[in-house]
Amino acid sequence: MTCRTARLRLSLPAALIALAGCASTVHEPTVAGQPRDITAREAVAEADAATDTDGAAGAGGTRRYGPTASTVGEIHERSAQATAPLDFWQRLDHGHDRIYARMQEYVEATDRRFAKPGTELLPVPAAPFRIGVTGEFIDRRDGLDFQPDLDFDVQLRLPNIEQRLRIFITSVDLDESPRDASEDTELRAGLRYELRKYVNFDIGVKAEAPPVAFMSVRWAREYHLGRWDFYPLAKLFAETDESIGYAAATTFDHWSGGRLLRSSSFVKWRQDRDEMEWTQTLIHARARQIIVPDRYGSYLRASDIGHGWGLRLLASGENMHGASRYEASLFFKRPTTSRWLYWVVEPLVTWEREYAWRADPGIRIGLDALFWDLARNGKHR
Repeated sequence: MTCRTARLRLSLPAALIALAGCASTVHEPTVAGQPRDITAREAVAEADAATDTDGAAGAGGTRRYGPTASTVGEIHERSAQATAPLDFWQRLDHGHDRIYARMQEYVEATDRRFAKPGTELLPVPAAPFRIGVTGEFIDRRDGLDFQPDLDFDVQLRLPNIEQRLRIFITSVDLDESPRDASEDTELRAGLRYELRKYVNFDIGVKAEAPPVAFMSVRWAREYHLGRWDFYPLAKLFAETDESIGYAAATTFDHWSGGRLLRSSSFVKWRQDRDEMEWTQTLIHARARQIIVPDRYGSYLRASDIGHGWGLRLLASGENMHGASRYEASLFFKRPTTSRWLYWVVEPLVTWEREYAWRADPGIRIGLDALFWDLARNGKHR
């Protein structure tokens, strides 16, 4: 039907609609078809929606973001379906996915190589890992003090070898204390065995020359009681180059809407030092996303907040006679367009006994990369 015919046969309102349609048909440019891929933003949104469905979202709509439950086979299948990247951010996501998928190949090969012959192979869960890089700049009286910090964590579940056995590689200290950037970062690798629910036994070596053996028994849980969350920790540990020791911690989170008030206490004792070291943190934050922590120190450093900002007050001491350090900071953490990559900026002021309690300003700047799922996994809407 032509535009002229429409004006003769239709009523005035219908004629106006027909004229508008004809005009748009004539003048509207043709849009070329684009690949139907899924972006990292959409992938995280789907994960968050699934989390909300399971009732794991925090108070006030704050979402808890944890590793995927996909298998290695599912990761490779979705990765193969993904279309070619179109722009910078999709190329960045593509590089993330290639690293993540290649890692899963090694995980699956390790599990199947040591599986019992003649048995039916079980699906191998994907192995999430996390890489964080932080730079701390403190303006001391004698000059600028810069301390880099590298965090790395990966856990491999190997069901065809042993259902309750995991291999881990981490830069987290054995006592899981909130490490300062000034402390050395050393990788540890070992085997983790689940003795009972919530109780893990670790044994392994620390990368030194010569290597240092360690072992630990760890108990930790999460309790969600309405607007209150409670996270206790108890851990016994020993290293061949130091001594035996224990660590204990409690964290209380109170939610009001998306606002978080946290009190976190940590104590550590080692036989060779015979002193009770401690750290106390108070945090008031506005949090839109919580990253399920892979270490207890995340609570004290507020690094489990994936999207938000807040105020952090910290006090620590080398014994129970008093504090040796105070710190006040204002942190901002946001995901980038890729959503698996986070940036954090944290202006701070420190008062330390070592520096005569002078107020030394500084700043922390860092990136946190989560390899917990594919950024572009080939799903279609």
